[in-house]
Amino acid sequence: MVSSSGAGENFSAASPRKPAATNKKAEKREIAKAKILNATLDLIARKGLAALSHRSIASEAGVQLAMTTYYFGTIDNILVAAFDEYCKSMQPVNEDLRRAQHELLSRSVDSNGALKDRTQYIEGVAEVFAQLIDTGPTARLRQLRIECQYLYEQHPSAALAEKIHGYNDWLSGIAREFIEPLGTDAPELDAQMFMWMVQCLEFSAVTSVGIDGASSRQVLLRMLRGMLV
Repeated sequence: MVSSSGAGENFSAASPRKPAATNKKAEKREIAKAKILNATLDLIARKGLAALSHRSIASEAGVQLAMTTYYFGTIDNILVAAFDEYCKSMQPVNEDLRRAQHELLSRSVDSNGALKDRTQYIEGVAEVFAQLIDTGPTARLRQLRIECQYLYEQHPSAALAEKIHGYNDWLSGIAREFIEPLGTDAPELDAQMFMWMVQCLEFSAVTSVGIDGASSRQVLLRMLRGMLV
């Protein structure tokens, strides 16, 4: 006869299998979801938002058609989740901008924290963003195509519109760090205007719209100088 303590020991020995099986299932789920989101972003970069469907995403991801609905439900939900992934990919780019601003500011202020030379600072800001814009087409062409598609989507869902608004607020916050030292009378508005100009110059690499006859640096310098008038 097996004692009650022996039965308990047998049960304890077998129980670890369940968490292991659960973890394996969760891992497969996350892998499948990642494939779907990466495939969605790849399709957006190559063909645009209009190319998205459950079938096209599943085919691109190499998963069963039912998985896109099972994990995300609707195309709108996939778009929101994919945009979150895109935002994560932009974190290193935006952190580099913040570091560049801190380095530029440290070189440009006196012991009281005031700008020593606003003209020199403006030229530094224009140079930082001109480098970002001019290296974009080679270093992050995929990101630019994805961002352009999302930001110019005319009929986003309410959830996606909220995400895009938050993303633009994030970018404007970074721009404001560059603009505030200039001491303009409307730093928040000026930061938004400046970021929109940067985006337009970046998107010229992936659209047919651009400014002829001037470099990115020249355009940004003219805009920044205009803020001081």
